[in-house]
Amino acid sequence: MRSIRIFILALGIIMSASMVSCKKLLDTEPGEVLGDGQMYRNVYDADAAVIGIYGKFMGLASKYTILNELRGDLLDVTPNSDRYLNQLNSFSVQEGNPYADPRPFYEVILYCNDAMKNFKRMLDEGKLKQSEFDTRYSDIGALRSWIYLQLGIQYGEVPYVTEPIEKIDDLKNEALFPRLSFGQLLDQLIVFMEALPFKNDYPSGTTLLTSVDSYSTTKFFINKQMVLGDLHLWKGDYNAAARSYRAVLEYATSNYASGTDQYYEVYRMTYSYITGANWTNIFVQPYGERYSNYENIWMLPFDKNFKPENPFISLLANSGGGKYQVSPSALAINDWDSQMRSDATPYDLRGRGASWTFDNSKPVVKKQIAAYNSQTPFEKNGKWILYRAGALHLRFAEAANRDHQNKIAYAFLNNGIAGSFDRTPGVANRDVTNMMNSLDYPEPYNFDARNGDFPRFRSDWYRHTGIRNRAGVAQSAIAKSDSARFFDMSNPDWYTREVTDHHGLALFLEDRIVEEGALELAFEGYRWPDLLRVALRREKEAPGTGVTFLQSKINAKFAAKGIPAPDLSNKAKWYLPFKWN
Repeated sequence: MRSIRIFILALGIIMSASMVSCKKLLDTEPGEVLGDGQMYRNVYDADAAVIGIYGKFMGLASKYTILNELRGDLLDVTPNSDRYLNQLNSFSVQEGNPYADPRPFYEVILYCNDAMKNFKRMLDEGKLKQSEFDTRYSDIGALRSWIYLQLGIQYGEVPYVTEPIEKIDDLKNEALFPRLSFGQLLDQLIVFMEALPFKNDYPSGTTLLTSVDSYSTTKFFINKQMVLGDLHLWKGDYNAAARSYRAVLEYATSNYASGTDQYYEVYRMTYSYITGANWTNIFVQPYGERYSNYENIWMLPFDKNFKPENPFISLLANSGGGKYQVSPSALAINDWDSQMRSDATPYDLRGRGASWTFDNSKPVVKKQIAAYNSQTPFEKNGKWILYRAGALHLRFAEAANRDHQNKIAYAFLNNGIAGSFDRTPGVANRDVTNMMNSLDYPEPYNFDARNGDFPRFRSDWYRHTGIRNRAGVAQSAIAKSDSARFFDMSNPDWYTREVTDHHGLALFLEDRIVEEGALELAFEGYRWPDLLRVALRREKEAPGTGVTFLQSKINAKFAAKGIPAPDLSNKAKWYLPFKWN
């Protein structure tokens, strides 16, 4: 614990009334620099602790991505992969695998615990105002909760520690720190997150909102409502999840001045149909630029001038400084190539040339290294995107679908609220007062997307579109043969047909949402959690169905490569062994 305090002190000494450079901030090493009486003296020391913790957190980027993608169906090993990566890919992790070591996660958690305890002390001693305490304590608390969620996803059962401890190795002692099951962990995290005193972004004027080495810190910090939505989604409280996600979709409404971009306006990145260049701009544009900023909710910059170094170049590139350790799976490539555009031509612009490309004749993941040029191998700037609007829309659709709001889920997946709730699509000069909206639905599913001229309507959600529509690919429509399974086809009005098999329709749409997640979010760290969450949900509903779902996804990855898949019929193999290196 002493080293943790010294780490924070070393950061505090370089803070003054305004932020200094990221290099000085994030490169600072623990050392004997200050006595205990000189730590956590004022709001600037608290700010140093917050930024320092995020600097430490960035060291998890490669581990987060590898664990959540290589164990899924979209990322694969290469001839350059070491035995540790091959173990993850084949679900045969052995003791000593550095990717499976929980220690790096807990190191960040212990920094969080120490800072949060000291924020409370500063509040009690009058060194922080209540508002200063609320924002910083809540931010670090939410970051800790997000890390714990990742631990639950990877290991299934883990010790839940919320107080500083003297030695990190003490966590090995199960008598002192018993492990919670994933379900118990979720319960604890939800109670904690719901009780946080502040759940919005840092308000304007907060000293943490500044520009550091040309990087705006506005999106450095975790989005608390996204974390809360994810926790509820994992727990199966779908209405609560949708309410949290709705708050993020309309974040500007309650938090910022009128005219600020909304995350439901995903059209802003594309205007009509997405183009490969525009979509790539999410990942390739300099940190915080137009398209990147419209889409990304939480992102952290990698810069050649400060630590930690961008880890994705070594992992992914096949030239320059790259070691080409993992690559897109054949299945992922085939899935993009098999999509049809709205004009009935093949090709998904989110795939070839955008999410992946060729480098020295080998397929490589492009997203995280889109700005990298092997001709200038030391220019390793980039960004780690942890939450973005595409994921938010698909998470909301998943929650709505399981909350018996199938039509809302369909709208978010396909062509948006206006398109899905339009009784007379394509008809000009009509009164749209009673269409293009779901205002008769209960909260949080009551959307107004009216857009007409007789009389003129321009409602809040009129520019909303679905994920597939903005990508310019054909709707993931329910075929007529499938419609007969789910709807009362005796009603000739397609708009008012009643659903006769709600659960069957929910499973059908859930499969489509999972498929779309592969096309929209591949390689970003979402895939294994998405597969695991759906598998656990289905296994709970009907034992064996979750195993079948997960096994089929992994089977497809290995079949596309022409080799046998690992056996995942034993649920214990879904999790990593909780072993300290």
